[in-house]
Amino acid sequence: MFYNQPLAHRFGTALADDIESDRWKRLEFAVAWVRRSGTQHLHSSFQKFLKGGGAAQITVGVDIENTSQEGLADLLAWEGAGQLETFIYHNETDSTFHPKVYLLRNDTDARLIVGSNNLTGAGLFVNTEAGLQLDAPLADPLITDARTALASWRDVGSGLARRLDPILLKDLVGLGYVFPEKELRQRRKTTTEHAATKRQKSGQALFKGLHITRPPARGPKPSTAHVAGTVLLMRVRRASETERRTQIQIPLRLLRTDFFKGVNGLVSAHDAREHLFREAKARGGVNTIKIDIPEIDPMPDPVLRLERTPTAMIYRAYDANAILGKPIRQALLNGFEMLPSATVKTVADQAKATWWRFI
Repeated sequence: MFYNQPLAHRFGTALADDIESDRWKRLEFAVAWVRRSGTQHLHSSFQKFLKGGGAAQITVGVDIENTSQEGLADLLAWEGAGQLETFIYHNETDSTFHPKVYLLRNDTDARLIVGSNNLTGAGLFVNTEAGLQLDAPLADPLITDARTALASWRDVGSGLARRLDPILLKDLVGLGYVFPEKELRQRRKTTTEHAATKRQKSGQALFKGLHITRPPARGPKPSTAHVAGTVLLMRVRRASETERRTQIQIPLRLLRTDFFKGVNGLVSAHDAREHLFREAKARGGVNTIKIDIPEIDPMPDPVLRLERTPTAMIYRAYDANAILGKPIRQALLNGFEMLPSATVKTVADQAKATWWRFI
């Protein structure tokens, strides 16, 4: 699987699902940075995994002032739930520890994910990130190579790695290797504001802005809650290929989920216009909800990405065969292959059905 975040995947959601799946007995992760903005989304998943007898080893870098005191403190606290070891890797020269490797394994099989996602809120959900997932037997040479690399980054005998404990964490903070998140946010804010002021004075911005929201911190019983940051992918069907090419139907069972609670329509990310839901009735009762999505008129096979923000439900429409539509369609198809299926369809005939999947 290829992870395309945030358009068609949210790595944090997929990783949490994997950790909780009961399929894996051991986790070996190595990342450049960890923050509480990331650990808060994985807390309940790790608690379930560790209390269920799983074992984990995590290696974290402390370069470029991105790992936080709180992120490391969370990893230390998780050790109370079971078998977890955290290692800090750092080279005192100008070399940066920068891998993002996730290995999940049992006695026979492994899942290896190599990409760009750190254990931060931005890395797990918001940033434009990419990753490649490979499932293979545990004895596969590629898995063996990955395990060797992961073990080398935990080798305290090299002098480049140290096992994290409360004393080391105190020293890392005291000597300026890591900082509290409040201080890191202030440093980033100062830099960002300086750059923004410079652009405002010039009156020129070279790129568009696209706001991406984070999901809520994952609880013991994750659901499609009506809160900012939840994302829905859909492959939609038109009311008619001739007369009503811009009209689609949203299944009632989907509309009645918490995701749509309090929502009366969708706002286009393309032109900021709002389109309201309309009830369609049959035999005295509502049987479906209709809405016009003007952007899909010229599209042979439209797909949508809906994101719940604090103020509105924002949609983006693409053709499934276009550059930005293909990853969404593939993510929906991948959902059909999961057990249990992550993608739902309205009727048995897949070609005629509306599909949807929460990510």
